[in-house]
Amino acid sequence: MSYLDRILLVLFTIISLAGAVGLFLLSVMGFGNLTQITQYPWYIYAIVVSIVWFILGLRFLFYRISSHDVDFVVLPGEFGNIRISFETIRQLSNRTGKSVKGVQEFDTRVRNGQQGIWLAIRVRVLPDLDLNAMSREIQSAVKEYVENTTGVTVERVTVHVAELASSAAKVSKAWVD
Repeated sequence: MSYLDRILLVLFTIISLAGAVGLFLLSVMGFGNLTQITQYPWYIYAIVVSIVWFILGLRFLFYRISSHDVDFVVLPGEFGNIRISFETIRQLSNRTGKSVKGVQEFDTRVRNGQQGIWLAIRVRVLPDLDLNAMSREIQSAVKEYVENTTGVTVERVTVHVAELASSAAKVSKAWVD
């Protein structure tokens, strides 16, 4: 989330909280006596809606405080912990994936899993190739290389073949071994 998004979220939340408090106060002030409650039940609904609105506003106000994204993997070492960043794992995966025959563009996203990491790979490939075989080759090559290089368990490797390459000039570069 960018800084502009965060500022807009905080501003929207503060305005939302003020609206919820205003709705609550207007609803409470409307209870002149008990007969008005039975004649105008929307005051009760307005109070409930304003309370829920206020709680949701508080949740969005403290959204980034409660979520702590970890962008590294911690491995136990002989003299202390070893941290390997997701960016390092992404670079290792990209280097390996680009070496597979028929791959033109390759990008990896790394996420934490239950027992290790998940790799989501987006690939642009050359036309007229067996995409299933190439995807399996990418999965096994990336999984094996990342596990052997980093010592981190790779739970899942998802390959998304996004598009086919169309430029003939780039095709000659991609086939170089």
